[in-house]
Amino acid sequence: MKAKINIQNTLDNQEKARLIRNENRSSGYPVTISFSEDAAEICFEGDLIRIPDSVPFDIIAVVDGQSKMRDGGYDIQPADKGKTVNLHLDAGLVAELNDIRQHVMSKTQHDIILEIFKKGLDHFK
Repeated sequence: MKAKINIQNTLDNQEKARLIRNENRSSGYPVTISFSEDAAEICFEGDLIRIPDSVPFDIIAVVDGQSKMRDGGYDIQPADKGKTVNLHLDAGLVAELNDIRQHVMSKTQHDIILEIFKKGLDHFK
């Protein structure tokens, strides 16, 4: 999935669009630039869209993605970009997870699903 933003196609905003284009060229994040069917909006699409500080963020419509503030501007990333989550587990749960890992390491996916299915049927009876 790619990040997408739109900017109204005015004379002033065309200069801002050039600044966004140049920022992405120099940072190594290429963007695709197009226009809406009626040429009323300038559309940017890319894996990461960098917006310099010299472009006011309020003129930008984020179509698809999430904005993240950074030094020198903003980054627009795809909305489905993964997040890092830190979990703090108690020792008992960690031991149980390690036991499960050891149990399933030597088995195929088919064997594991079959075993879970059989245990479910036994529990149901």
